[in-house]
Amino acid sequence: MERYKKLKGIEMRFICYCIVFISFNCFAENDSESLGENEGYVLLPLVISGMIPESVTIEGAGVFDDSYKVRKLKAGENFELITLPVGDYKWTRIKVNKSYYFNLEEHGFSLTVNKGIINYGGHLIIDINSQFGTAKYNYVNRSSQAIGELESCCKDILSEYSLYFASNSEDPFIEFLKSATKEGLNSNE
Repeated sequence: MERYKKLKGIEMRFICYCIVFISFNCFAENDSESLGENEGYVLLPLVISGMIPESVTIEGAGVFDDSYKVRKLKAGENFELITLPVGDYKWTRIKVNKSYYFNLEEHGFSLTVNKGIINYGGHLIIDINSQFGTAKYNYVNRSSQAIGELESCCKDILSEYSLYFASNSEDPFIEFLKSATKEGLNSNE
């Protein structure tokens, strides 16, 4: 009877490990799936200097809209490509620790997520001075860096979906680069 209980425990652990492994693989496959009907890719580049925050939040403009927290930040360049539902989003908070944060809402750092494309609103640059408890932040367009990063990590996605500058202003550089690249390819034929 004792041996049966021991074997039963080992079998249960094996079954649990199998379930976890299968679940993990299902989630891993979903990351590479194509976009849903009302979704777009969103490029979230952050440049961090000084104290490293716990997270930075981007939220939908509506009351019940989606939000996303960029975590596992490091000094220097941070880069994530995620999917979000179509809509307007704004950077809202830099969380330093459990009780201390910086509010970004008043600065209007925003972007619009359009369906079926890669949306880029700009690089959020953050410099937190832990000695004085202050921070400087800015939202700047570095589309050439964004393209370079996408080409090095996500070339398959970039070849399938076009990149679009989705901030408050217009950026002709991305379209210029596309046309220059096409002309360069056509002149070699």
